[in-house]
Amino acid sequence: MSGINQQVNEQKTSNNGIDLIKYVAAILIICFHCERVIQDPMLHHLFKNVLCRIAVPFFFISSSYFVRRGQNSSSSYLKRYLQSSIKTYLFWSLVYLPIGFMWIQENYSIGAELYPVALLAGLAYTGTYYHLWYIPAMMFGMLFAHWLIKKKGYIPLFALTVVLYFFGSLETYYGYIHNEQLKLFFDQYMNVFITTRNGLFFALIFVAIGYFLWDYREKIAGFQKYFGLLLILSGGILVSEGLIVYANMGIDKNFMWSLIPFTAVFFCWSLTLRVKLTFDFKYLRDLGKYYFFVHPLCILWAASLVNSYDFFANSWLQLVVTLIVTHLLSLLIITISKALPYYYFDLQLMLNINRSDVQKLM
Repeated sequence: MSGINQQVNEQKTSNNGIDLIKYVAAILIICFHCERVIQDPMLHHLFKNVLCRIAVPFFFISSSYFVRRGQNSSSSYLKRYLQSSIKTYLFWSLVYLPIGFMWIQENYSIGAELYPVALLAGLAYTGTYYHLWYIPAMMFGMLFAHWLIKKKGYIPLFALTVVLYFFGSLETYYGYIHNEQLKLFFDQYMNVFITTRNGLFFALIFVAIGYFLWDYREKIAGFQKYFGLLLILSGGILVSEGLIVYANMGIDKNFMWSLIPFTAVFFCWSLTLRVKLTFDFKYLRDLGKYYFFVHPLCILWAASLVNSYDFFANSWLQLVVTLIVTHLLSLLIITISKALPYYYFDLQLMLNINRSDVQKLM
């Protein structure tokens, strides 16, 4: 038992492996949102809709795991985390608000009098731009999971999340629905709510996993020797499910059942990963979080280059340009943030929590 406790203590103080994986995950999110770079349809599907879709569930599990850890130090930690998240969310929502309204004008025919309604729906549900849905979904998932664990425990929580995830997955497996009543009901839902990719149907189960992995970390650490094998097995199942989805495409491909065990095992394995490099991993975390927030701006800029210069009319070149510009803009924000007050630009609480951050908040 002393060996397990020592391992848990090491996980608290050294998460370089997670930092590196989250940085790669931020790049995968950029790749997912960029134009198609692989021409073979099946390989394109496996890259974008299997590999790249690992990133968001991993972020949900990671964020909730470390927030749960912070709650061990302070009962008000979740409240402060959510307050910080709201400030960050409102800031970036304001940044993307003009682009979001232009997108609405191009894709929907609504009068100006409905813009306030669209704004409220965006802030509470979809985000003012497509990538920002993650933040309200995460906040809802954390609040709901925290409340239900406190009231009922993990068994009712996981039972509920499985049912909710099943309903959400109907968008992925829409092509396999043969029950006309179920299909009609789901169509009516989609006509109103557009997507099932939200905090209730999608984020909640991964947030619950993150909380569970922290609360039962000592017992889970005892299975460390199996992490590698479980990762390979769950990865194989994930690829197989990806091929099943490819064979009969649904409305969207956000939900895959094998993402649940795979990302849970992947996160557990990443906790044991030690990267022995003399590198500033806090700087890597900063880069990754700003990649997430600024990359849609860089994608739009790269797209404008395509329209201006035929030289850039290559999807791989567009991706490279987007990655370079995203990196440079993130570097600029980090440089500016060092010269401005802490509360304006430091978004550390959004995508990464570590022990030093907990101590700062005390």
